[in-house]
Amino acid sequence: MAWLSTHSQWLGLAIFLIALVESLAIAGLLVPGVVLMLAATAMAGGGDLSVSVALAWAFAGAVIGDLLSFALGRVFHQDIRRLSLFRRHPQWIDRGERFFRHYGVLSILIGRFVGPIRPIIPMVAGMFDMPVWRFVLVNLLSALAWAPAYVLPGFYAGRALRWPVPEFFWAQALGLLAALAVLGLVLLTLLRLQERWSPFAAGALTLISVPLLHFARPWFAIAELTATTWLAGYAASVEALTASVTTLISPVYPALLGMLIVIPLVLLRHWRQLAYCLLSMVICIAFAWLPGLTYEGMILSSALTLSMAVTIICNRDQSFWHRAAWLIYLVPMCALLIGSALISLTTSPLIALDALLLAGAASQFGLWLVDRGAIMGAPQIALRYLLPLSPLIAFLLLLTGPL
Repeated sequence: MAWLSTHSQWLGLAIFLIALVESLAIAGLLVPGVVLMLAATAMAGGGDLSVSVALAWAFAGAVIGDLLSFALGRVFHQDIRRLSLFRRHPQWIDRGERFFRHYGVLSILIGRFVGPIRPIIPMVAGMFDMPVWRFVLVNLLSALAWAPAYVLPGFYAGRALRWPVPEFFWAQALGLLAALAVLGLVLLTLLRLQERWSPFAAGALTLISVPLLHFARPWFAIAELTATTWLAGYAASVEALTASVTTLISPVYPALLGMLIVIPLVLLRHWRQLAYCLLSMVICIAFAWLPGLTYEGMILSSALTLSMAVTIICNRDQSFWHRAAWLIYLVPMCALLIGSALISLTTSPLIALDALLLAGAASQFGLWLVDRGAIMGAPQIALRYLLPLSPLIAFLLLLTGPL
């Protein structure tokens, strides 16, 4: 890393090699790829390497590393167990085999983000003679999700260090991010228990975070003011984009989205799923009195609640990690809604965070209430694939319709 700091022309290749080695069987178990990737991408963000080039290098390295691991398993099969490393640690392959048998093709996608088995899953897929074309397709799709997740945080952290910011900005911003990371980890642990009370505990903890954030707001004043100033400058430079995304934070959008969700559920008589959506929205509205939540924040929270409800409805019959994989759908959707509110300058960053927390609490409380009698099932297959499209359809209707 010290050498790269004075030879920045090799940063792209370094990102490629780190991504490759981290995805490579055996080597990926020994190399601290996440730490190295964070350091390399931070250097890239602080230098002249563009984000698209950094993403391309990381994507290529991840794809080739998994292909090499797959080829290793395909050629040697069970003979891999004879390697001294796996003779000393047979549980590594055993754990990967159990994960692959349980999740099948989806294990390649999930495995990208699960540290201990990340470099093992492609090799196990080769050992089980998974069709090459199927592995290549899933490998490409998983690398498309993996590259931004591992590159963008470090890259923009390095880029941000070049920004002129007031004193205490980074202390406040990083403190808030750390608190959110701890909250996310605790929520994931609670939901991973999969007890009847898990959604209630997760919802209660998330709801308590809203007034806590409001009372702690003066401690983050510098960070919030600086971020608002940046957003104002960005909104002025993309005025056409601002006009198009403003529709997402109008009351019409959550109303239209709610109709697109409720009508199919009524027509197909999915009453429990319908009750869950309505309960989540009622809870969201009922807690509008929470300190700090504005009218615009309430609209944003309603749209976020409906998006979360759609996600939960569609993954009810799946295992925990399958449900966690739906975050790949939910995170971009939430980011689009929150980004629209921020770019339009109707909502401050901390109010947007309040709205996100309230939506998470409402969706979990609604799930707990519906599941008290019996576990809510999943909708019909056709509806399971159509419902996730409802947020996009609602947005397109607002852009093209008279509303």
